[in-house]
Amino acid sequence: MTRPYTGTKDGAAAGKRAGLEEFVRQMNAWSDGALWNNGTWVVRNMRGKESLSVHATGRAVDLSYRKLGDKGKPNGRQHAERAIEFLVANWRFLHIECILDYFPQPHGRGWRCDRAAWQNYTSKAITGAPGGDWIHVEIGPKFADDAATYKARFEQLRTGQASAEG
Repeated sequence: MTRPYTGTKDGAAAGKRAGLEEFVRQMNAWSDGALWNNGTWVVRNMRGKESLSVHATGRAVDLSYRKLGDKGKPNGRQHAERAIEFLVANWRFLHIECILDYFPQPHGRGWRCDRAAWQNYTSKAITGAPGGDWIHVEIGPKFADDAATYKARFEQLRTGQASAEG
């Protein structure tokens, strides 16, 4: 079962949103530091486009997997692939709306909740692809301001208490 994609329908946020920031902390912990916050809230258009970025809504994060000083881990791409599988497997429970993977040739790929499937891009669709060393993740508005729910849901996933639905 799919769910409608929100995109930027809720407009620009006034600042960072607690639910997304907790989601980022939990993903960093889940990956044992392999994924790190390369950017959340900023009011701007999508790179190279005239439309608002979901980062502006406070519901998008770029999770980098490159090793940079004390951030990240060796073999970052392997960690990112594991994280992508985890996010897709738990998209309903974590209210994931979109995942953009900038790495694959020829132009990256995108997963969205309104199709619950990947689309391999055959033309330039996302700036930074191919070869980008981060994944872009968007959460839905339901828990965007609810840090406690993300903390609890990641704990449920860690302990095997998560439900299939969200």
